[in-house]
Amino acid sequence: MELIRTPQPELADLFVKTLRRNGFAVDRREADDQQIIELQNPAQYEHAHALLQELINDLRHQQHRQPVEPLTGRPQPLLSGGWFASMGWVTRGILIVCVVVFLSQYVVGFAVYNAFLFPRMVEGLGSQPWRLLTPMFLHFSELHILFNLLWWSDLGRLIERLQSGTQLVLVTVITSAASNLAQFYYSGPQFGGLSGVVYGLLGYLWIYGKLNPGAGVALRKEIVIFMLAWMVICFVGLSGVVANAAHLAGLVSGCVLGAGFGLWHRGRQAGESGER
Repeated sequence: MELIRTPQPELADLFVKTLRRNGFAVDRREADDQQIIELQNPAQYEHAHALLQELINDLRHQQHRQPVEPLTGRPQPLLSGGWFASMGWVTRGILIVCVVVFLSQYVVGFAVYNAFLFPRMVEGLGSQPWRLLTPMFLHFSELHILFNLLWWSDLGRLIERLQSGTQLVLVTVITSAASNLAQFYYSGPQFGGLSGVVYGLLGYLWIYGKLNPGAGVALRKEIVIFMLAWMVICFVGLSGVVANAAHLAGLVSGCVLGAGFGLWHRGRQAGESGER
């Protein structure tokens, strides 16, 4: 007795496996480009048909389910395009530069690292101003770069997609400068990493989302709590290893930017509503 037919062999495979796993004896044949599944015992038709209908409904539900942005919990269909492909040019570009700089030590030694470190004296920025920002590209272990780039890719992508690449560049430059200067005055020039900027992006999104909850950038509370708790743990237990001053300065500067832009955009939106 014919139970169901489909033009998709993969779907027919799933139907047959599901039916047999649930104790139904079935046969399968092909006719007119259709995969036909037949039930050996006609008395089981209603139960077998109900099982397949439940399976089909579940498949349809999964097909229309939107991916969820892990930082905000909001549906984000753009994420279905893949992790790297869903990034904007700024997020992707800085990620690539960090990886290239990290790998350079295995090719040309520490020449790039020496050129990117913060100068030994702050006056050195006058002749080499790029060193104010370039320490953010330096990472000293696989775990260091992996942790920073995972957070950078998610936070940076969120700003670039919901606001703009220009806005991400602005926030990155300011928080990088603030965190690098703070770490220099705290511990000297031997430091590096993107974590100060990561905390800057976190602070920016956190406060901006608080002031403009309808903008879609509000971070999940668990994300903020985790990152703040990690910063405290680093201050208490990893003070000699982690760039804690950069974390704190990045977070504070990011919060200030988030408050400034958040209030400005909210005032502009209120003005536009009043004009209407």
